[in-house]
Amino acid sequence: PAQTVRRGPSGAPAHEGKPCLAIRANKTIKGPEVIKMNLLRKFPISKRLWLIPVVAIAMLFTLGMVMIQQVRVDLYKGKQVMTRHVVEAATGVLTYYQQLEASGAMSTAEAKKAAMKQVAALRYGQDDYFWINDMGPVMLMDPMRPELDGTDLSTNKDPNGKELFNEMVKVARRDGAGLVDYEWAKPGEKDPVPKISYVQLFEPWGWIIGSGVYADGVEAEFQQYLVRFSLIGLAIAALMAALVAVLIRSITGPLRQTMQAMANIASGDADLTRNLDVSGQDELAILGRDFNSFVQK
Repeated sequence: PAQTVRRGPSGAPAHEGKPCLAIRANKTIKGPEVIKMNLLRKFPISKRLWLIPVVAIAMLFTLGMVMIQQVRVDLYKGKQVMTRHVVEAATGVLTYYQQLEASGAMSTAEAKKAAMKQVAALRYGQDDYFWINDMGPVMLMDPMRPELDGTDLSTNKDPNGKELFNEMVKVARRDGAGLVDYEWAKPGEKDPVPKISYVQLFEPWGWIIGSGVYADGVEAEFQQYLVRFSLIGLAIAALMAALVAVLIRSITGPLRQTMQAMANIASGDADLTRNLDVSGQDELAILGRDFNSFVQK
């Protein structure tokens, strides 16, 4: 490296014996931020601006998918909780008649008959009902399929081979109450569909009272939520697209005029009496004012 000697006002070396190094920087070092910006500048401004709604809509879609799946889970949980509550309420009917039996106001046979009649008449939701079987399991009361009353259900299986009533007895004996999923035909229909039931043991009489919800009903309600959320999402996406389109036109329109004017000047065949639009207070308006001042000199 070359040695440079600095001299003071008198001409004497300012730092005699201490050489100074003259360093010349000939290379521009580009950092990661500069490289990323150069990568984006390979695309027109209009396409870069469209990245904003595209990314926003993609994020909105992802969030919507997570939310809609949570809605589906919550719907099933809500139906299960509701079924448990209505079964517990119906068990209160059995408790009432059992107390009449215990007080001697009714005989055991009369109390059981009155209790079954009362439970058979109960309805909720869309004609949802209750049934009663014992620990055999033998069907004691099914208001939708009375032909099953008095039938041994121990060998009854759904299309998947599940012994559903034996499973109900198992849950009632082990936990006292719980959920059982299986397939069962809707009233008036032949083809079984998935169903989730809540069963509860009524110990004084050894009965199991239960009720359930059909999965296709829950899925139909879920589809309504899905359609509603989809329409809202499409409306938001359309609004964002319209706003970005207006924004892009407000930027690219004046920019194209400025580019065309610059190209005319560079070609040597320019109309210097033509002025650019300077309405507004943004950077493009400032650029237009500077350009107009330049061509008017």
